[in-house]
Amino acid sequence: MKTVKIFFAILILANMSCKNNAEKSEASSIQNNNNSDFDIEAATKIVEQRSKEFEDALKIGDSIAVGDIYTLDTKIIGAYSGRDNIVKEVYEMTRDSITGIKFRIINLWGNENIIIEDAYVEFFHSDGTPRGKGECLLVWKKEKDKWRIFRDVYKPEKK
Repeated sequence: MKTVKIFFAILILANMSCKNNAEKSEASSIQNNNNSDFDIEAATKIVEQRSKEFEDALKIGDSIAVGDIYTLDTKIIGAYSGRDNIVKEVYEMTRDSITGIKFRIINLWGNENIIIEDAYVEFFHSDGTPRGKGECLLVWKKEKDKWRIFRDVYKPEKK
């Protein structure tokens, strides 16, 4: 049962975390993917700021603040739908001491209405022990004048 909770916890936390795979060059940069109207610098700032808010809320166990980073109609593909379910799962995660997250943006693209983030994520127990890592794809959209995660897909790395 605890393994199942940890697995779902990893899915939820995938929303904000990014770190290049060992196979990917540290020097690789965020790209625009051919959309000349897309402001990559602005999108990067948005995603980094919201990711920091997520990380800070998770550290103090504030599941409501973490949930607020998701849209009301959010969906973590294969796991949860709706912000209320995210809040409940984050609460359970923090009770299991999953409170750390590190991320790296691999790529961003989109337009003024949507940002798609390709990222790498690592999750940590409150004592610093690694708990999981993998790739994620996040779709951000504006809701009530804030960028929030609309869709979240996570693929854990194989051990």
